[in-house]
Amino acid sequence: MKRILNLVATEARIELRERYVLSGIILYVLSASFIVFSIWRQLPAREWGLTFWVIFLFCALMAVFKSFGRESEGRYFYYYTLYHPLELFQAKVIYNLLLLLLIFFLLWGVLDVMAGDHVERTVWFAVTGFMACLGMSFLLTFISSIAIKTQQNASLTSVMALPLMIPLLINILRLTAYASAITPDENPWNEFTLLASITSLVMGMSLWLFPYLWRS
Repeated sequence: MKRILNLVATEARIELRERYVLSGIILYVLSASFIVFSIWRQLPAREWGLTFWVIFLFCALMAVFKSFGRESEGRYFYYYTLYHPLELFQAKVIYNLLLLLLIFFLLWGVLDVMAGDHVERTVWFAVTGFMACLGMSFLLTFISSIAIKTQQNASLTSVMALPLMIPLLINILRLTAYASAITPDENPWNEFTLLASITSLVMGMSLWLFPYLWRS
């Protein structure tokens, strides 16, 4: 575990040294929220949830697509000699999870100020956000590791990620509707169980396949 945390700390140091990605994400969140505020002023509850996740989705793509794209081939060969593939992958996932959680709460706060907050069940929305960040961090990190092999990191990540995230997004939107009290469903556990199952499937497949991908 200590080796994984060391890799997470290395990722954080690289991010703080470069800064442009994190700065771009913050600028994107602020500008997108301001555009929403300028057009609608106050969003209805259903449109609020949809707008939130659309903005979050593109922020997540911006944040995670460079996971395997900023280190040189020589650095990866160095990692290959020192770390097990799963240690490297888990470190990337943990760092991306923390980054997506930061984006989630930042976007929630900014939209609350600019377009109102329609979340009635805060705990449910926070748990839904955590599950969404967890699933997307595994999925996007794995897709980024595939895309870097083709030298088309940004474009291929987007093309591959959007169709694969549709099942996640459908359940996330349904749970967001419940958290915003705009659905009569009083038993959201079926949707939550399905979301947890999809997330677990993504986690298992990525952890199983990444070592083979890393050795290729």
